[in-house]
Amino acid sequence: MIYTSHTNINNALCTTNGHQGITHEKEKIILRKYRLYAAGVCAAVVLGIGGCASNVNASSGTTAATQESQEASKEETTVEDTTVVESVTGAIESMEESQAEALQSIRIYGPVTKMEDGRLSIDNQSGMSSSGEIILNVSSDATYILDAVTGLPIKAEDIKDGETIYAYIGPAMTMSLPPMTNAEVIFANIPADAKVPDFVEVKSMITDAATSKSVLTAVDGTEYTLAPDCNIFPYLTRNIVTLDDLTQGRKCVVWSDDDNAAVKIMVFAE
Repeated sequence: MIYTSHTNINNALCTTNGHQGITHEKEKIILRKYRLYAAGVCAAVVLGIGGCASNVNASSGTTAATQESQEASKEETTVEDTTVVESVTGAIESMEESQAEALQSIRIYGPVTKMEDGRLSIDNQSGMSSSGEIILNVSSDATYILDAVTGLPIKAEDIKDGETIYAYIGPAMTMSLPPMTNAEVIFANIPADAKVPDFVEVKSMITDAATSKSVLTAVDGTEYTLAPDCNIFPYLTRNIVTLDDLTQGRKCVVWSDDDNAAVKIMVFAE
């Protein structure tokens, strides 16, 4: 375009300058928007990173807690499900049998001295229970004082000082010196070199049908083979007693030889 006058030239310059000013203002607005946009993007990126980190931490915490819970559950399951099996050798006895054996009488023997209050002082030489002097409590309703040959009762005052007696005492004993305990059975008038009878509690009585051989087993495990002519009789009664009366828990006195062959059995009332 060719301008022919000064006025036209000025108008043209004004027009040009106006367009340039408008363009410059637009550029400023665009730049401002760009800056705002960039700032917004940066903020979003920062927030996004923070959120991701939080999610990662939360996820890690949740995962760790889950793993710990699983491990704890596994340990509990292992403890609950694990069964410890121990091998046991030897005979297995029931609790009732063990308690019966623990409460059975103990046999002691030694020279005895009578005391003024009716008790007996024995110098225990059996190696069982407490060695040395033991005070025996004797009562007419709880103690059997028997002749070692006949099984008949005798009085405590008939026992001579220095005489050797055999006594069955209970497992309970005082801590005093000398110790004291209750006597359940006492055998006196023992002949020299004679085998003293045994006071036993029956555990079982078995008769072999084929051989007719009968074996009495005591609670302490001692076995007595009954001789064919074994005399079975009651204590101080006229009742008739037989092998059938030698039931578990029954108490009796057994006279036997050196081979534990029973020749005489005295059965106490139940």
